[in-house]
Amino acid sequence: EGIDNFSLFCQHITTPGTLQTLLDLPDMNIDGFLAPGHVSMVIGEQPFNFVANEYKKPLVITGFEPVDILQSIYQLTKQFAEQRYEVENQYSRVVQKTGNKTALSAISEVFETLDFVELRGLGLLQQSGIKMQSTYAQFDAEKKFSVPHLNITDPSQCQCGDVLKGLIKPWQCKAFGQTCTPENPLGALMVSSEGSCAAYYSFSDVAKLVATRPRTSLGH
Repeated sequence: EGIDNFSLFCQHITTPGTLQTLLDLPDMNIDGFLAPGHVSMVIGEQPFNFVANEYKKPLVITGFEPVDILQSIYQLTKQFAEQRYEVENQYSRVVQKTGNKTALSAISEVFETLDFVELRGLGLLQQSGIKMQSTYAQFDAEKKFSVPHLNITDPSQCQCGDVLKGLIKPWQCKAFGQTCTPENPLGALMVSSEGSCAAYYSFSDVAKLVATRPRTSLGH
């Protein structure tokens, strides 16, 4: 339509690629996954099959209502009890096995996968980021404007990577609730209300209790 004052600064990452990075980490301590229903609504079930087939981890695609989460946790624990590792779709009222073909077609037309992208807390991820196709370069903010390349790492006292890998709970981080809060976030997991640290800080009384104790009284 000849619109030239529109730009996209593309900072998206893909869920399957990020999961694979997690699973390849030598100290990863995650037993199973609840996969996001809004992502799965677009990409479908199949991109998650590698989690069960190659890494032998159960995965349940879930919706966002409380009963969705509860049912998905039940399905996941049932797989543990039966020693199964499958991809199950709790959110079948929305998520189709093959995803949304119209959306997938639009995404593949406009975007392509990056070889590497940096994610705070995990470092470099392979085949997880996306950029705009060359045919849409006139809308790419990184090409149109002088955008400096910034490497932003979490402060040393933040243990976001350990939380993401399942090695510690959010309140076990040395900075949680003291130097790192939703009002003054230091780590990536406290920045957004969707981050696990922010969620624990906002809704867990136990986490708040731990956060108010002097650090010298905490065990390892």
